[in-house]
Amino acid sequence: MAAPFRNCSRLAANLRSKLPSVVNGTHSNHGECLRNRLSAGISVKRADSIFCFYNQRTFTLSQTNVNRRQYSTISERTCWKCGNKVDNNEELFFCKCGVVQDIKGLTFFELMGIPESFDIDVTSLTQKYRDLQRQLHPDKHTLKSEKEKQIAEEQSSCVNKAYFTLLKPLPRAQYLLERRGVPIEEDNSEADQAFLMEIMEVNEDIMDADTPDALQPIQMSNDLNIKNCVSEISKAFSNNNIDKAKEWTIRLKYFKNINDKIIGIYQQHFGAQ
Repeated sequence: MAAPFRNCSRLAANLRSKLPSVVNGTHSNHGECLRNRLSAGISVKRADSIFCFYNQRTFTLSQTNVNRRQYSTISERTCWKCGNKVDNNEELFFCKCGVVQDIKGLTFFELMGIPESFDIDVTSLTQKYRDLQRQLHPDKHTLKSEKEKQIAEEQSSCVNKAYFTLLKPLPRAQYLLERRGVPIEEDNSEADQAFLMEIMEVNEDIMDADTPDALQPIQMSNDLNIKNCVSEISKAFSNNNIDKAKEWTIRLKYFKNINDKIIGIYQQHFGAQ
């Protein structure tokens, strides 16, 4: 069987020929080209809205002066219908008067009722998500006003985004970095050249693999790299070392891309993972 992606070998060889100048820092354009090639298709979808704002007062998490505030504080809210204060601990989605409440300004962690941290209990998160799905199901709001139905729909959409952002380590780390005003650029331009060389070599090994047995050691090695990245990200956030957290999150994006590529080859060429 022909090796998968054999038609890409010319591109890989061309990139390899440019690496010496990249490493020596004498050709920044080639370095940028390498980053662009390697990061193609690597981006993990960001949540449409990191905070769940649903009006024109939305703002981006790159506004550092906002993001440096206390990360897990829910501001005081008032019921838009009865005017009474809403107890955020008991009435996050509904006021005691029974009216559906707006959730503008709440973080994904606040929505899911968990502390803001990279290290979370995924089992508890999933259970909370299922409970909220039942609680916010459209069938429970058929007799509500049109405004409440709209708010309930926004609640459900935001809870979905919150869950799938926090569920996996990579989007969770990206979200935490965004919350701290240090988002990762889509082109991963801050990755160091030596690391990019390693990634390129792994991609070449993948292109040369023509059997499942040939791919298996690549996948096993990549799985260890992913596990190590997650561990280092956890340490970095625990120590409030945001620069390190960002560095390891960028690496995790590359390893996650390799994992996705390997799975795609298994499915396309060998019929299974």
